[in-house]
Amino acid sequence: MKLTFLCDSHRGMLSEKSSLAINCWQNGFDTGQLFHDQKLWQEALPHLGCAFESAEIMISTRALDRPNAYELFTYSAVLLADTFMQLKYVERGREICLLTIARFEKELNFFPETQELVKAQLDILYQSIHQLNSLSLKVDKKIDQNLDHCTSLFYSPLKA
Repeated sequence: MKLTFLCDSHRGMLSEKSSLAINCWQNGFDTGQLFHDQKLWQEALPHLGCAFESAEIMISTRALDRPNAYELFTYSAVLLADTFMQLKYVERGREICLLTIARFEKELNFFPETQELVKAQLDILYQSIHQLNSLSLKVDKKIDQNLDHCTSLFYSPLKA
């Protein structure tokens, strides 16, 4: 199953106008992170999903320079995966990480010069998958656990 959070109409608008994609990411991520921080997982999910898809659009349309676009995509993926995990949808969280990894592998195929940039993001995503795997074993015992290594990622201002 392919996870989608944006309707075709909005996806098209964001693809056509990169400033809208940036605004959609910022609004979705900020709102989703606020709900996530308050442990309102159900409310966080659609906002973080939109941020995740908007970040992928920003990579495709080159709305931002690659380092920033890659970081925002990774931040969005990790927070979305953690939210799925909190809702006991560990497989969906893993799917988000795997979709993100696949997108970065595509980047490497088309832009081999991005290898170092992509490698840093892949390392974070592989750590997330590892934690999802280990947390899924504990999910019945205590669900209120986060993807610990990623908490420092959440919200850093865009680099100039």
